[in-house]
Amino acid sequence: MRKRTRRTKGLFTWHQLMGALLGCGIALLGMLLLSLLLYWDKAGEGAIGPVNGVLKVICPFAAGFFALKRPSERSAVTCAVAGALFEVILVAGLCLCMGELPMSWAIVGDLIISIATGMAGAMVKGLLLDRQKK
Repeated sequence: MRKRTRRTKGLFTWHQLMGALLGCGIALLGMLLLSLLLYWDKAGEGAIGPVNGVLKVICPFAAGFFALKRPSERSAVTCAVAGALFEVILVAGLCLCMGELPMSWAIVGDLIISIATGMAGAMVKGLLLDRQKK
């Protein structure tokens, strides 16, 4: 009888897409809240930069956090892909709104930040899931 081999999943799963979409939703809510505060004169224009910086870190972190179903040996890679997918979705939305492809080193830097914070989300959730097992 032939020994059954383990089938591995591909690099992309639906959990990664759902994590990226949840990160995009958090970014959308954050920007909506900021625009309402600006409209009501509760925040000044100086708040745009810091809020944008915070959202650039929190949203891919959430994408990586929610993309991880259970810890495995590929958790960091899985959530790095979710963070990168988050950034690709946002840049695609930006391209649709602007009507052109805005390629710059800032977008590459944002992609690197998204990958790193997606991996950080995997580390945090992996630690939380490990503690629950013990």
